[in-house]
Amino acid sequence: MVKAELVGVSRLLITGILIAVGFAAFYRSAATATNPSLADAYRGRLKIGAAVEPFELDGEDGALLVSQFNSVVAENVMKASRIQPREGEFVFAPADAIAAFAQRHGMFMRGHTLLWYRRTPDWFWVDHEKPAARDVVLARLRRHIEVVMGRYKSRVYAWDVVNEVIDETQPNCLRNDEWFRTVGPDYIDWAFRYAHAVDSAARLFINEYSTTQPAKRDCLERIVKGLLARGVPVHGVGHQMHVSVFEPAVSDVDKALTVFAKLGLENQITEFDMTMYQHRAYLLSDTQDRLLAAQGARYRALMTVFLAHPEVTAVTWWGLSDAHTYLNSGWDFWRNDQPLLFDAKRRPKPSYWAVLEAATGHSD
Repeated sequence: MVKAELVGVSRLLITGILIAVGFAAFYRSAATATNPSLADAYRGRLKIGAAVEPFELDGEDGALLVSQFNSVVAENVMKASRIQPREGEFVFAPADAIAAFAQRHGMFMRGHTLLWYRRTPDWFWVDHEKPAARDVVLARLRRHIEVVMGRYKSRVYAWDVVNEVIDETQPNCLRNDEWFRTVGPDYIDWAFRYAHAVDSAARLFINEYSTTQPAKRDCLERIVKGLLARGVPVHGVGHQMHVSVFEPAVSDVDKALTVFAKLGLENQITEFDMTMYQHRAYLLSDTQDRLLAAQGARYRALMTVFLAHPEVTAVTWWGLSDAHTYLNSGWDFWRNDQPLLFDAKRRPKPSYWAVLEAATGHSD
């Protein structure tokens, strides 16, 4: 009798837990569905995007993505070392999943990235156990761009053709990496020309970080002017915009955008997030609540600047929610940074409401 009662109680407890879990999941889904859509708020002015991994296309993450954003970019799976780890061996399934998701939900998709020194696979530089010659490397670059862009033609509207090529400490403003040493400075020209030949309708970007820093901005401007003077088909500048609650100044962001707008180029914010830590800090400098409020105010101010620039066509956050952000990986693994608009439980933060307010011009 006691055993039967215990079994009955256990069943009741399990049922109760399942009901509670189901209710919590429903509540979170309902909350996501009932919050105003950022994509709708900015429609006709800015594409609102997020960087995602394939595992974020389902469940709560997928629901959040569809409800709030109208643009996606692959966080990692379209980088060269992931999509062609060995010469001629293309791994498309992860990127295909993101492209299919975007197409299924009527979303825009950016391509990131065709050339990045940090994710160029080692085989690019070797030819029959010897260092590969310039012509061999350029042929491999052309093939890579033709195959990857060809697969996603008409589905990816914009590409980060080259990523992080600027080094303001160098006299020629270019990073002294394997691309520069093997091919020479014109590897950038060839990358854009190859890309344009594959898809003449795609928007082609040079993507860079710290564009608000005067030396980096001036070098980037110098390189871009050279590309334009040589007739290279570059259409815009991608500003990564990994910023913090503390810097850069809003005026510096405005200046960076203005420089390239005056060249007749499109600007996009490509990797937006906002750390609550000061540079390399081990501890937060204030209470979490005050920092979250400050983060919201900064997001609102920056979105207002973006809206003031008609040549800014898209803003893409480098992550969907605080549940998954590169700022809590690597050497930062021990921190609990919260750089995005939704917290680790996919709930709107003060930053979400601030970004919404910037679109509507008022707070609710």
